Amino acid sequence: MFVWKWRRLVRSLLAATLQRRRLLVRGPVNSGLVCLTFDDGPDPVHTGGLLDVLKEEGVPATFFVIGQQAERHPELVRRMAAEGHVVGHHSYCHSDPQRTSARELLDEVERTRRVLAALLGKAPDLFRPPHGKVTVSKLWKLWRAGQTVVLWNVDTKDYACTSAAELKERLEASPLRSGDVVLMHDNRPYAAQVVRDLIAVTRARGLGFATVLPWTA
Repeated sequence: MFVWKWRRLVRSLLAATLQRRRLLVRGPVNSGLVCLTFDDGPDPVHTGGLLDVLKEEGVPATFFVIGQQAERHPELVRRMAAEGHVVGHHSYCHSDPQRTSARELLDEVERTRRVLAALLGKAPDLFRPPHGKVTVSKLWKLWRAGQTVVLWNVDTKDYACTSAAELKERLEASPLRSGDVVLMHDNRPYAAQVVRDLIAVTRARGLGFATVLPWTA
């Protein structure tokens, strides 16, 4: 518990003192915008349905894809970009952060960037570390490699839900606010099943949607 609280304190201090182009945890509270982000895809079963809903609703999102999944399903990565979403990267194989050295992490980062450069014509500079866990040493090396580290301030914990109804209840209990960066996952079914309602409720609160790019420029 102490270690967890200490990490949260350090993360908050870094987020408060660093420019958002180095480390983004949340956007400006006066922006009137919310950023939906999706990790761990692309998934051949669930990502397509999520993209369908986002397209129908006209909502841009940010996807942090795993390199080996991008290699397996390149058509989904290309579709993300073609439909106006931002594609970031989330390591090559989502290794356990506690077992991955800074050097190994940077190797995964570069491998994934090469995969995405071949698919999209440009290597992305937005990186989300697996589980959101990153040491100061890893942060420094990522920054030296020109990467912007993107975390979040709203964790829906959709990965722990057992149904779409449970996820919907979580979201209804904590309505989104201006500047929120929301973590969800497109390798699971529930995000696609609730995102339309989430968009409607958020818009009813007078908020719009954006990718993380305006906040990391």
